[in-house]
Amino acid sequence: MSRQQPPWLALQNLHFKRENRPILEDISLHISDGEFTLLTGHNGSGKSSLLRIIAGLLPPQQGLFKIMGLQQSWKLSRRLLRQQICYLHQQPYLFDGSVADNIAYGLKRRGLNRVEIESRVVEALQLISLEHLADRNGRALSGGERQRVAIARAWALSPRLMLLDEPIAGLDKRARRQCHQLINRLHEQQIGVILTSHDPQHGELNFNRHIHLYAGELTEKSGKEKAQPTLEVVNNPLKRLPPDN
Repeated sequence: MSRQQPPWLALQNLHFKRENRPILEDISLHISDGEFTLLTGHNGSGKSSLLRIIAGLLPPQQGLFKIMGLQQSWKLSRRLLRQQICYLHQQPYLFDGSVADNIAYGLKRRGLNRVEIESRVVEALQLISLEHLADRNGRALSGGERQRVAIARAWALSPRLMLLDEPIAGLDKRARRQCHQLINRLHEQQIGVILTSHDPQHGELNFNRHIHLYAGELTEKSGKEKAQPTLEVVNNPLKRLPPDN
């Protein structure tokens, strides 16, 4: 019998306050490679804060991180977190330039040569099926197109984990379906995904596990059977919530 691979990232005893108000309380979780996690919670529950902490962008008041077996504080971990993880805001910012230039931006900053950059940009455009918009100004795109370009820009950097903060909020039905299909494709490529949402309709998303954030605590929500979950929420005993009707 094969042994399960240990998680590449673990958070332990995470606490976060804003203006002396507790947002996240004693949260611990493990994240393994290639899993797709749906994170729900009402507005203001701390979903975005949790993602930004995981991405190395927001310091918690307390908490330990273990990355590939190395345990240390968030402050000492943030460089590795930023190298391995891409965080996408609900309303992604695109530069005043072409779609291709927007996708190439991070690759240029990493010092890739021109041939490598051009090849990766072509692959990213194919991923999101927007090759025909390569030369269009990024700020002239629709909301759904902007979101797909932002995902492609992050994907081009080969992240281990992508954190998508309300990526379909405000999109019409067609754009939501396109984004759902794209996000499922990331999962098929063994890229880890944590997606936040307060949208009750998740039927098209092939997530492994659904966790819910309420009053600073994580709970696991049961639902129709998906792939075998590999994310474990630890330390806080999970309350089982009923499936959506």
